Amino acid sequence: MAFWTLGYQFVLIARWPAKTVIWCFLTIAIIGFFLLGRLWKKSGAVPGKGYEFHSSHLFLLALGIAYAAAVLFVRRPNQDDVIYFHRALTQLSALDQPIFTRETSVDRTAAVFSPVHLATSYEMLVALAAHYLGIRPLYGYQVICHAIAAFSLPFVFYWCARRFGLNPWAAAIGGLIAIAFLLMADPSPLGTLLGAVSQVFGAGWRQSVNTAGWLGFSSVASYLWEGKSIVWILFLPLCLSLSYRFLNLASVVDLVWLSLLAIAAVGLNNSALYLIPAVIGCSWVAFVACELLQCQKQIGFGMQIRHGLLLTIPTIYPITILILLWFNIIPKPTDISGFGPSSMPWREAIGWVIGGTPEMWRDAVLLIAVPLVIVRGRSGLFIFFYLLAVWLLCLNPLWAPWWMRNILAYCYFRLVYLLQLPLLCALIAAAGSRLSWRDGLLKDRVLTALVISVLIVSFVYAYRGLSILPKYARVGIGWKSPGECQLLPANIEFANAAGRYIAHAKLLAPTWTASCELPLLLPQMKVVAPRSVVHYFANVGDRDEGILRAEAETFIESSEPGNSRHLGLLEAKFRKVIETGRADAVAVPEAQSQRVLKALTQINPSWHREVQAGGLVLLVP
Repeated sequence: MAFWTLGYQFVLIARWPAKTVIWCFLTIAIIGFFLLGRLWKKSGAVPGKGYEFHSSHLFLLALGIAYAAAVLFVRRPNQDDVIYFHRALTQLSALDQPIFTRETSVDRTAAVFSPVHLATSYEMLVALAAHYLGIRPLYGYQVICHAIAAFSLPFVFYWCARRFGLNPWAAAIGGLIAIAFLLMADPSPLGTLLGAVSQVFGAGWRQSVNTAGWLGFSSVASYLWEGKSIVWILFLPLCLSLSYRFLNLASVVDLVWLSLLAIAAVGLNNSALYLIPAVIGCSWVAFVACELLQCQKQIGFGMQIRHGLLLTIPTIYPITILILLWFNIIPKPTDISGFGPSSMPWREAIGWVIGGTPEMWRDAVLLIAVPLVIVRGRSGLFIFFYLLAVWLLCLNPLWAPWWMRNILAYCYFRLVYLLQLPLLCALIAAAGSRLSWRDGLLKDRVLTALVISVLIVSFVYAYRGLSILPKYARVGIGWKSPGECQLLPANIEFANAAGRYIAHAKLLAPTWTASCELPLLLPQMKVVAPRSVVHYFANVGDRDEGILRAEAETFIESSEPGNSRHLGLLEAKFRKVIETGRADAVAVPEAQSQRVLKALTQINPSWHREVQAGGLVLLVP
């Protein structure tokens, strides 16, 4: 993934045809593996050289297969996919052209959602691999990648737990506990519903729906095909474990792995630009604190400084991109109002991931008891000081305004994933060996048993059901067949019925969720008013165009017929969109179809109902 990211970004900057990414990747990979081979030979640290089979590995294999099979049957659509994957889908029909740097879901020149989205190579890798393997690209992205990531999850937590001293069976059981934690439903339904929330709670959902925990670990793990979820759930614990091993052993090989992991993470999601350096920096602070606290210092202070300087090497790549953004060498968006307010309450931002009061008590017990009572020793102290460093440097309310200014207020919640609660849950399994250690002090075993009891009570107190169970099946958030993509059934039904009419049309459709999912099914179709249409056009100096399109979309979805004055203003915008040819097809909710059709026939009498499916009516001239 790291070599692919380097090749992709080189082709992106050079403005070469998109298909040359493959040759650049192969060239970089051959050179990279040659250098890695020499390093492995010199150091003797060949991957897999010291592998010894253990019966716990069979348990891990069964656990990975079971979890991967389970996610194939769970439908959790995510309307962010159109932002991440549509550009890659569209590029498949233009491989002889340079990589697209503009928004591809609209018919006019518009900016992408964020310039750092262009740096992510994961979606292009999946699209090209599926294209050349004869697999439907969207299926490869939403289903196959999801299954692969889910399968790898217990192995990742097993490997990380082993780095912190757990024996093979304890680490394997830890993988099971981590998955169990990720299967515990978060308190807010928003993370599960996303664009379908208004269909469940109505138009006033913003005032009635609790937002605490809507981006919790469980909700994020439901979208494990997306690059951001892979970084937050899988890459951050790997980075922490590798940092700890390097600080203990000072192995050049670990430094190389960290560097490759940082590059690969940037290729997955832009949040890695600051999360990976934060993990590495907090790890070094924690290690120094451990050395200073221990009576017998294993490493001198000068060597600690040297290790800290060496750890800056893996951060060079992401930090360089951040510096280029800071100095506007990589052009920043000129209008960031689409990213939300410039600040938000610290407690609310933290609560988006942590959850409500029950979850806070549960997580507080995890953060303190697991490293200090269950893991203990040098590893336990390191984890505790790492968590303390995260709270002091990243999640400190005094630092929150600075972070919000630099990574945007609505992105501040991402720093909470640095706490790595699933990894802490995996480390709970270390209690088994302590409880069964007959030569241990009785008070230590009693203390461990007491902590486990408190953890069980806190988990029961915070339990809100299983995240994979269908709770909103009537809007399509439920079970699915393994052959289906992660899309709402209503949109799939409409695309199947109306596809031949709108495959190359300029479609005006409801933002939630048709405009988010139909472009993934019909990549050559253009959407008149996609989800962030004002933001797209505002960043090419044409904010009025975005507002015009957004207001036209509001007209077809408006459910307030009593407000005739406001509806008349919206209708004028709608008429302009139709008369100027910005839209040549309209998908409207059934309840509003007569009103919208009346407005269309006043413009051109040839407009008529063509298809009705999935709760939408297609109107065409």
